Amino acid sequence: MTTSASSLDPVVVIGAGIAGLSAAVSAAEQGAPVVLVDRAGPLEAGGNTKWTSAYLRLDDVYEPSESFVEEVVAFSGGRTPSWYVEALVEHLPETMEWIQGHGARFRRFPTYFINSNRPRLQPHGGGEALLTALRPVAERLGVEFRYHTTAQSLVTAADGRVAGVRVSDPDGDHVLPARAVVIASGGFEGDPATLGKELRGDVSTLIPIAPGVAFNKGEGIRMALDAGAKRGGQWDSFHAEPVDPRADNPEALVMVFPYGILVNKLGERFLDEGRGTVDETYESTARAVWSQPDGTAYFITDRKFEQVTDRERGLLTSCKPITADTLDDLAAALDLPAGRLTETVTAYNKSVVDGEFNWRRPDGKRTNGLTPPKSNWALPIDEAPLLAYPVGCAIVFTFGGLETDADARVVDEQGAPIPGLYAAGECTGIYHDKYPGGTSVLRGMVFGRVAGRAAAA
Repeated sequence: MTTSASSLDPVVVIGAGIAGLSAAVSAAEQGAPVVLVDRAGPLEAGGNTKWTSAYLRLDDVYEPSESFVEEVVAFSGGRTPSWYVEALVEHLPETMEWIQGHGARFRRFPTYFINSNRPRLQPHGGGEALLTALRPVAERLGVEFRYHTTAQSLVTAADGRVAGVRVSDPDGDHVLPARAVVIASGGFEGDPATLGKELRGDVSTLIPIAPGVAFNKGEGIRMALDAGAKRGGQWDSFHAEPVDPRADNPEALVMVFPYGILVNKLGERFLDEGRGTVDETYESTARAVWSQPDGTAYFITDRKFEQVTDRERGLLTSCKPITADTLDDLAAALDLPAGRLTETVTAYNKSVVDGEFNWRRPDGKRTNGLTPPKSNWALPIDEAPLLAYPVGCAIVFTFGGLETDADARVVDEQGAPIPGLYAAGECTGIYHDKYPGGTSVLRGMVFGRVAGRAAAA
C-alpha cells in the first residue's frame, strides 16, 4: 500500500520502552505531534526496560571510562562499528542532562557481579524509574498513547518514503499516517518461531528473563526488512544470563557459580567455573548451561559458601537452596545419578590444591590434573550442609536487528537511509559474541532521543 506523508501527520513511535519513550518525548519537544503504539496494556508496557536494574556502563553521570569505545568494540571482536559507539559517547552528556531534567536520578551502586570491583551507575528505581520519569512528560506534551495496538507493516509513499504504519487493535486493522516512523519495539526474543529459525540450540529450554520478553516478537524488525532494511548484529546469538528456573520473580539471577561447581543432569562438570570474574564469564556460562541436557545445570557448594560474605548480592532468586547432609541425599533431591555425582565431587575434591581463598578477586586457588579444570576459588565440597541451586539459561534480548546510521536512520542493503524510517534500542543490531554489560538501556536512551529529534525535523 502507498500513501503520501504530510507535515501535519504525526511521528509514529512503535514501542514504549526507554528507546520509544525517549523518541516520543524528544519528538514532541520539537513540536511534532506524536502517536506511540504498544502491543501491551498500560500496566505491562515498557518492554525489557520495565524490569531491568538498568545498570549503565559509566564512570559518572556524564562520562564513560576513557577506554569505553575500545572496550565495547573489543567485546564483539571488532565487529561493532566504532562510529556507533563514538556517536553514543558524543550524545551522552546532553542525553543524561536531558533525562535528569525530567526527574531521573542516578547513583553509583555495586552490581550483582560480586567479585568485580567496578561499580556501575544505576537510576534510582531501576529501568522502571526512567519510564516513570518520561511517561508524564510525554502526556503533558500531548503524545497520544495507543496501548493494545500492534504494528504490523509499514506503509510507503510512491517515492519510497515511509508514510505510515498498519496496526491492529481490538477494533480491527487501521493505517496510521506518519511523517516518520521510529521503530523501538525490541528484538525477537518473544517469538519462538523466529528464535528456532535463527538460533542454534533448543529454544524451548530458554527462560524469559522477565515478562517484558513476551511482548518483543520482532514485528518491528520484520516490517523494516520487508521495506528493504539491512540486517545488523549477530542474528544467531542473544544476551544470556544464568537464572534459577524455579523462581517466579524477574531477573532471578544466580551469579555465584564460581564458588562451587556446576554439574549437568548426568552429574558431570562441563566447564571451568572459576576461569574469570563473574562479569567476564556469566554470559558464556549461561550459554554453556543451555547446551547441556534439557538446558539445565546445578550449582553445588557447601557450608564454606558462608565465607562469601556478599553472596546474597549475587543471588536474586526468590527460592531457597536445596540442602542435604550427604551427596546421596543431594542427588536424590536433584534427581541426579548418585554414583556419578559422587565420582564427580570426589575427583574434584582430590584435585583442589592448597592456597588462600579470596572470593573478592581471582585467587589462583585451583585444581590440578582435573578436566575441565577450575582456575580460581576451588574449595573442596565436603562440609555439610551441602547446597544446590538449579541453573537455567535466560534470554534477555536478541543480538540481531536492523542496521542504522549515526542519525538513527534505518539503512538499506547499500547503506543508504530509508526515508522516514528510524530505529533505536534492542531492535537495532550492533552486538556480536559477548554483550558489553550496561550498554543496552544506555544506547536505547541516547539513540531514542536522536531518532525522535530527527524524525520530528
